[in-house]
Amino acid sequence: MDEQLEKRLRFLRKANTEGMPHSDRGLLDHLLGTRQLLVEWEARPALCDAGLFHSVYGTEYYEPQAVPLTMRNEVQQLIGEEAEWLAWLFCMIRRETLYDNPGRQGEFRIQYRLTNEWLGLTQSQFQDLLTLNIANTLEAFPRCSRRDRRYLRRYLRRYLRRFRDIAVPPAKRAFDRIDVKWWEIWK
Repeated sequence: MDEQLEKRLRFLRKANTEGMPHSDRGLLDHLLGTRQLLVEWEARPALCDAGLFHSVYGTEYYEPQAVPLTMRNEVQQLIGEEAEWLAWLFCMIRRETLYDNPGRQGEFRIQYRLTNEWLGLTQSQFQDLLTLNIANTLEAFPRCSRRDRRYLRRYLRRYLRRFRDIAVPPAKRAFDRIDVKWWEIWK
């Protein structure tokens, strides 16, 4: 393990991410798993680093905060400005506004969930958020309880499926491995 990654993991452990429940394990396991998927998908280093911190400020679906927003500068120093911004954005967006973007040509936008302000995104920023969202969901899927897996299958089919054709190829392949028919939702 490289020194930078070890330094980041020490920070996350100090923030008690190991003790925070997430998908039947600790948040740190989920953060590491999401980062690992992004590494396997050969994502840019900044996106992989964002994956390691993608839920630390809490999200609309995962409310616990491992790191308070007042510590954003410390996180920036650890993973860089771009990676921290992506992680922060992942935490702060109203997720359904991300899902409203397919088919837009350069007019991507999302809404901050805390202030309701709108933020324009470049195509590459939208692609990064989409990739991070897919990795986040796919990483948690196999570790969830049966009830939560049913919810995630519906979520995958209802929301993320519309992004399949614009996802990066490794994310498409990973998505296809767990994309299921409607009758399989009840398994």
